[in-house]
Amino acid sequence: MQLTLLFGAITGMGVGPLVAGAVAEMFGLRWQAMIQGLAFMSHQIGSFLGAYGGGLIYDQLGSYTMAWRIGVALGLAGGIIQVAFALIRPSQPPAPVLRTA
Repeated sequence: MQLTLLFGAITGMGVGPLVAGAVAEMFGLRWQAMIQGLAFMSHQIGSFLGAYGGGLIYDQLGSYTMAWRIGVALGLAGGIIQVAFALIRPSQPPAPVLRTA
């Protein structure tokens, strides 16, 4: 039980600051709270659906093998998409627009 709590604390603490930094870098501080809240909510929904879906698959097939395969496939697809977006990201931020009164 204690090892499980330690693992949860370590892995949960590792993602939060990374998401906060990425959101602030991509969208700025003005929208950080809203976008970070949406990102957190989507993580929670995905966690629920993954656990629930794994249970449904186990109930239907009697094994977690297909759930693992689907999880790995989704993880690889997400990683490929993330790398693709990182490669097409512009190297320089756009110049600020100066407004005249």
